[in-house]
Amino acid sequence: MNNYKAVKILFPFFALTLISFFTGCTKYQDGFISPTMQYSVSTFTVIKGRIASSPTLVPDGSSIPLDVKWTHIYDESGNVVDDLFSQSYAIEVWTAGYNAATDTTFALIKTKRGVSEMPPIVVNPLNGRLEANSGTYNLPSGTYTMDLEVSNIAGTQELKKAMTIVLADGKPVETAPETGSFANGRALAGTAPVTYFYNGTNNPYVVPTVVRFADTPNVFILKFTDRNGVPFNPATGEVIKRPNTGLNPIPPYLQNLQDYAPDTYLATDSAISIQFPLTPFPIASLGNGYNMYYHIKTTALIIDSTSTWSGNTENNYYQGTSDSHYLGTYAEGIYDYSIRVPMRIQVPGSYELTVKILNVTHK
Repeated sequence: MNNYKAVKILFPFFALTLISFFTGCTKYQDGFISPTMQYSVSTFTVIKGRIASSPTLVPDGSSIPLDVKWTHIYDESGNVVDDLFSQSYAIEVWTAGYNAATDTTFALIKTKRGVSEMPPIVVNPLNGRLEANSGTYNLPSGTYTMDLEVSNIAGTQELKKAMTIVLADGKPVETAPETGSFANGRALAGTAPVTYFYNGTNNPYVVPTVVRFADTPNVFILKFTDRNGVPFNPATGEVIKRPNTGLNPIPPYLQNLQDYAPDTYLATDSAISIQFPLTPFPIASLGNGYNMYYHIKTTALIIDSTSTWSGNTENNYYQGTSDSHYLGTYAEGIYDYSIRVPMRIQVPGSYELTVKILNVTHK
């Protein structure tokens, strides 16, 4: 009986010893890599030439750190277009932190900007985020799919067709309707209050034309012309800042290009120009959206008198003396002409925005 009790007591001890022995000799694999990693969205849409980022790759429990890279990119027909996306372009990048409160001029911002050669879309190796830059402006529009390779301590996983990339066309310079609407009116010469001819969508008195004439430098030219294409002269004061309303207003003028780039502003005999340090530009609004406000002095033009438009359809423009709204012309020397221009530059380059005003004639 005593021997039986001894065996009964010792058996659990030996069992635990054996389990510990064999457990101690078993080697488990380091880490884990999931075959079902994916993005939280299936499509990444990029407006060509603009900065954009996708969500990060969802690791699905995979051990970190990850090492992510793309292996192949295919067009809509299934053709491999790796060479297209691996080509590098000169892209401006930040080299120091930006401070909106103090970095207010072209010169100050340029001290914190540098140029780097990089492909138009890169993959963040740590989290798989797709990062698009202005180099996408050089790529054909269309839909593409991307294969990824993800590695960690546990091995390597191929993720076929991990993301669909849509490269869509967009306006390099946005005016109406994306950024706002053109507005024009008359003000008693030398005063601020404006009576609008038109203030809304599909302005019948304004025909804007944007031309991108070079990749570099970053220059923006704004030109105002009459109905016949004759430009007004900012250098001689034909184009001036629009006064703000009220007694001793602060600021005394509504915002204009000079406010956004005071150290590069230039007025010539046919246009206004600035240099801009980065896109989008303006970086942030000074308080009236992305609208630029100007007056054209009464000494430079003759203004048509017209009846009120209740609204207007797209591409329907004022026809001058043959238009049903035409009522003759205002007496000369009474009214300055007020014009509001919505604009924001989205892609680096050299641009000219010409604003043809259809209800005025240059003297």
